[in-house]
Amino acid sequence: MKKLVWWLSGLLFLSPLLLKASPEELIRQANEAYVNGQYSYAIELYESVIEQELESHELYYNLGNAYFKENLFGAAILNYERALKLKPSDENSLFNLEVARTRTIDRINPVPLIFYERWWKNFYSKLSVDGWSWMIIFLLLGFLAAMGAFFFSRTRGMKKTAFGVSLIFAVAMVVSLAAVRAQYSNTYKRKDAIVMVPRATAKSSPGEASPDLFVIHEGSKARITSELGEWYEVRLANGNVGWVKKYALEVI
Repeated sequence: MKKLVWWLSGLLFLSPLLLKASPEELIRQANEAYVNGQYSYAIELYESVIEQELESHELYYNLGNAYFKENLFGAAILNYERALKLKPSDENSLFNLEVARTRTIDRINPVPLIFYERWWKNFYSKLSVDGWSWMIIFLLLGFLAAMGAFFFSRTRGMKKTAFGVSLIFAVAMVVSLAAVRAQYSNTYKRKDAIVMVPRATAKSSPGEASPDLFVIHEGSKARITSELGEWYEVRLANGNVGWVKKYALEVI
């Protein structure tokens, strides 16, 4: 944690030359630093790009790898999670995230989902919000083309085929609309966070004098359900609920 704070604070003192460099040049330098084993310098460069409010799956993925190499597993998990928000089905990000989780202390077993809930989550997670949006556009064009063929066909057989194809496109569009809505809620409305301190104590209510409920450690994931002052109310995957100081968490 001390190393992480040191590196992040170091971003404030980057040279004027570095600050003037283009994002593309910074990323090139960061990638080169990573290949050469200069992981702390790569972290500074990647973070400086993010400071310019630029983001991409590759940027967060590479930053996660650099943090992992420095044994900063909380920061690595945070950035792998951010990468997956932009590209949910990326196998490398998913694999590295699972590896990073094995380096953390907590083993939180999630509440099992009903089989159809699990299937639906796996389905809509296949694509990002942008991916589902493009899918809907494609299906809409297919539907319009099929309907055009239906209205302009002169034979009964062609009309029947075109109508059947248009129904398939229509059903697929409805499913895709439901999927993009679910993925949008999962990506933008749900507020998940990663524990960034070595140890955080969850309280029964937002106050230092409140009874302790449980302890979570760096790298654990929690869903923020509400906030009050300097406290977040969080829910863990196993259903545990408690109040944790805001400084202990960073929102994905």
